Amino acid sequence: MKRSPSSRSVVGAVFYALLVAALAEASSPDTAELRQRYAGEYRFTGGTAERESIPAAVERSVDGMFFIARGIAYDRLMHVCEVCTTYRLSFTDTEVTVAGPCQLSDVSPADGSEVDHRTKAGDTSKLSQRFVDGALVQLFRGEEGARQVVWTLAPDGTGLSVHVTITSKHLPHPVDYTLSYRRVTPPAGDADAGPR
Repeated sequence: MKRSPSSRSVVGAVFYALLVAALAEASSPDTAELRQRYAGEYRFTGGTAERESIPAAVERSVDGMFFIARGIAYDRLMHVCEVCTTYRLSFTDTEVTVAGPCQLSDVSPADGSEVDHRTKAGDTSKLSQRFVDGALVQLFRGEEGARQVVWTLAPDGTGLSVHVTITSKHLPHPVDYTLSYRRVTPPAGDADAGPR
């Protein structure tokens, strides 16, 4: 039986979709490889310019609020947006940990499921951490809003971009800024390499 042009096009479209999905899966690094690439210690290299971008980002987010509420929100956000001088990312088969001297460690299951999280200031939220499109994505979800932190490692394995977005039903605009870090320990499995 001869297939009609329309049936051939449907079969072709399905085959193409399956091929694209297979290629995407084959080209994306697996979680074990990503854990190995990202594990290590990183030091802040953004300097004064990136530090000064945070108050500006917070100011934009509270612009339009009633002036008393604006001041309270600004102070609270600035506390949340403290810049850690260093971070250490570590991974096991069961846990993801992001640690820094300015905070309590962020620890959650490696499968990306949520856990209760508390900051050193006593704020509580639900935390999940997982790799998405090659980047480590943290999501802190609370009753009043959410904070997403996307950690993206440069192809050379040394530069680390940290993009922070804070949203809330009380904020006229999201807080949005990016910080730069650089690896100070060699990647896992690269014991012969010196500090970078």
